[in-house]
Amino acid sequence: MWSLPFLSRDAIYAALLFLSSVHAQSIPGASFLAGGGAPGAAKYQLVDDYEPGNFFQKFNFYSSDDPTQGFVQYVNANVAEQNGLITTPDGTAVISVDSTNVYPNGGPGRPAVRLISDNTYTHGLFIIDLAHMPWGCGTWPAYWLLGPNWPNNGEIDIIEGIHTSISNDITLHTSPGCTVNGAGQTATYESWDCSTGSATGGCGTTINGSLIPNNYGDPFNKNGGGVYATEWTSAYIKTWFFPRGSIPASISNGAPDVTAFGKPSANMGSGGGYSCNIDAHFNNMSIIINTDFCGTWAGEAYGQWPNCPLNATRGDNVWASCVDFVGLNPQNFTDAYWQINSIRVYQM
Repeated sequence: MWSLPFLSRDAIYAALLFLSSVHAQSIPGASFLAGGGAPGAAKYQLVDDYEPGNFFQKFNFYSSDDPTQGFVQYVNANVAEQNGLITTPDGTAVISVDSTNVYPNGGPGRPAVRLISDNTYTHGLFIIDLAHMPWGCGTWPAYWLLGPNWPNNGEIDIIEGIHTSISNDITLHTSPGCTVNGAGQTATYESWDCSTGSATGGCGTTINGSLIPNNYGDPFNKNGGGVYATEWTSAYIKTWFFPRGSIPASISNGAPDVTAFGKPSANMGSGGGYSCNIDAHFNNMSIIINTDFCGTWAGEAYGQWPNCPLNATRGDNVWASCVDFVGLNPQNFTDAYWQINSIRVYQM
């Protein structure tokens, strides 16, 4: 299963090149925030706070065609607000999809939201506190960082999965010349060559939900969510997962101390014959949050999920079965929403 999200990207490089040109430098009033990159050189200080009161004002709404060929129509801010796809109940930010209307195969796809942060960053500690993430057959949600001129300034996929998975995939995508060793991590090290031109199209780690429970999907939601913390320095990119009830006090207190986080879920750095100049491959990155349907990963892999219904009239065309399910069953997407308590960016 691991190679699917990588290999599927081969067909969409041109579209991603277009998408990655949409970043803060083209948005009036946006900031580029560059922090220190030397690990442990100073304490982390809060530089950007995506709290529910200002959450949606800090993003632009991507509303063009989906570059991964998903059965989705990304809507602008006005449409999202008017149709209740973005709300701020109970001090949280909720990003939903249309769960009311039918969208037959051949049409524009199910309406959803794709957010791209106005501000961009180089280095930092990115902490998202989630109460709920999208989940269910046909879904492909992601929370990630993306630099301009893809893949030359990198991509960091922090939360990504498809359908009814219970395991989160953490992935890096770069230009040639970046390999990582995955040493000293708790999750399953899957692939070492981060280049989009490699056999796997990227490098990464799977947090196996059977071994590390409640990290993705329905189990994550039923456990009240949790926290993903990603530290991006000049030497490595690490990600920790903390389930609800096990979140470090320093995070809850707003003064995160990475030295007390313990062993990371994913540790992507050099050593042991692997080498990646992080600063040469990751720069000027936007935060992106989106919910896709089917597309080049979830659509191609749909037949591998026995609990996701196939349309017998489609034969071997599992992608079409995915589109049929997404388009004709709005009631199945009431659980396809993000509920975000906060996103905070710290830098040295």
